[in-house]
Amino acid sequence: MLLRINRRLFLPLIGLFASTAAMAEDVAPGWQPGFAIAPYGWLAGIDGDIGTASGDGGDGGLPDFVSVALDDDLDLIGFMFYAEWRGDRWLAFFDSVWANVARDGEIRLAGTLPLAEARAGIDGNVYQLSLAYRLAELGPGTIALYGGARYYDLEADVQFEDGILPQPVMLQGAETWTDAVAGARWDYRLNEKWGGVVLADVGFGESDTSWQLFATVAYRFNERGSVVFGYRYLALDYDTPEYLVDLALSGPAIGVGFRF
Repeated sequence: MLLRINRRLFLPLIGLFASTAAMAEDVAPGWQPGFAIAPYGWLAGIDGDIGTASGDGGDGGLPDFVSVALDDDLDLIGFMFYAEWRGDRWLAFFDSVWANVARDGEIRLAGTLPLAEARAGIDGNVYQLSLAYRLAELGPGTIALYGGARYYDLEADVQFEDGILPQPVMLQGAETWTDAVAGARWDYRLNEKWGGVVLADVGFGESDTSWQLFATVAYRFNERGSVVFGYRYLALDYDTPEYLVDLALSGPAIGVGFRF
């Protein structure tokens, strides 16, 4: 279950984000003006609660709202795409995540559906667009602060079978919402071949809680290309009378970055 995060204590978060492209000589460590793109594959787990309105009204044995608790387990097909433009001081970047996660879970309303088995999942996209400003050098890298917006388009589904139910029941609910985002990133370079990691931010607006950590390590295999390894933790809590996602998606990622 997620810890509730007080967003006021996390503005701005200082963290790390690895440049996903080749790292050549530049004015500041880990900061090379130009364009970069990086697609990733993501293997992640899900931990938290998913719920949706049943539309049943109690007639078929279901309550008006059903919530399922999930424990962390790898069961994800995910994809991420990152793109950036970087100048001497300013940086604009776009980050997108698509995930389709499903997990066996435990019904929150004990006794409502005796012996029923539950499975819940999330399918959808998260998009982020941000503008950053490089403040200063820090060790082998540079610190930049950024702000922007994160848009969620997520469908939650809950499925029940066995128990008192004559046949499997699938419940679904979809929502879209937007948060403002504030955060920080550390772009660094260890040597001519290795660079790295990290970004942290917090969202505030329509979500009750929204924050993430994303760390990567990049190995440059030629002048323009890098292999990128990373780990992402994305937490979000959005709750309405008919829809609930209070969960974290986390796990390793691997991709290829190109700089132009």
